[in-house]
Amino acid sequence: MAVEKANNLPEEADRKFTVRQHKAAYGIGIVIIGMGIFFLILEMIYHVSPIVLWMYAVILLTFLLGLLVCLEAKNRQLAVTRNGLYYCNMFGKIKRFETEDIGFAKAVASPSCGLDYVLYDRQGKKICRLEAGMRDAHRMLLCLHDNEVDIRMGKGVKQATGDAMPSEIGIFSQEIIEEESLPELSGKVYEEAGMMLEEWKERNRKLGAGLLYGFGEYYGSLIDPGAEMQRMIRAGEELPEDYVSVLEVYVQKDGSMVSDRRGKLQCVICPVFYKRKAMTKEEEIRFYYNTEWKKYIEDVLAYWERYLPKHKFMVEQTELGYELKKKLRSGEKLWDRERISD
Repeated sequence: MAVEKANNLPEEADRKFTVRQHKAAYGIGIVIIGMGIFFLILEMIYHVSPIVLWMYAVILLTFLLGLLVCLEAKNRQLAVTRNGLYYCNMFGKIKRFETEDIGFAKAVASPSCGLDYVLYDRQGKKICRLEAGMRDAHRMLLCLHDNEVDIRMGKGVKQATGDAMPSEIGIFSQEIIEEESLPELSGKVYEEAGMMLEEWKERNRKLGAGLLYGFGEYYGSLIDPGAEMQRMIRAGEELPEDYVSVLEVYVQKDGSMVSDRRGKLQCVICPVFYKRKAMTKEEEIRFYYNTEWKKYIEDVLAYWERYLPKHKFMVEQTELGYELKKKLRSGEKLWDRERISD
């Protein structure tokens, strides 16, 4: 099926999500129109005949700009449903297409427009262009990734954003794995994390800090905000659909937890293994491994190295209330635990 024209957008109830401008765009458009009215009033009060045509041209352009911003906020959107994707431009023209019609997506950056995502069909023709700052733009990119659409980085993107795009969205570091590989892979992650943490303690012996670390397992995905918390024991033999395992590292002093003056524990919580529903027609459940966990832990350790020696902390005899594991088991029955608070 090719990209085709459509008469109407789907109802809100039929949509998975919608990529659209933030409501603040209406306010910006109204402010610009207000500026046009202000210039018009000034011209009427301080009328100067030699520049009247130039002044009216400025007022007209200001009104048109404000109107275009309001039209952009009202009309331009990408609606994602189970039956296809619908793109509406600022003038209300609608296109309908499937994920199979998308040849590739490209992230492009410019000093004036910032970071944008452009979708192309299989013939290389542009379907639509969406700003990275639009609501749910990251979910659209995740949907493309789940449907194995080629996502390319244009010139200037890395220079403009550094690693911000892949790190923030997290899709480029998601590796699909088999659940049976969880014990072996989690054991390797634990060993690598242990080596990193021991090296950090050796470099910072003057602090006298200890590090408590391991895997915590939870219901309620920290990756997918839409996942619901499970309030009952899952009786099945497989890990639940909203399962997430995080690598937790806590700073200790003489076996006690360390917290700042506000009572916040000095810890790092990094999701490593998790399940989530893929944004495909079949909506199959996939098991993922976050390959960026090591970089995240390294960044936090570097921050602690700078931060901890310069501040005073409190020591508390606090128990976690659950076991931090060295290795995870596939098919294990899990008990409900509360979501981690930052």
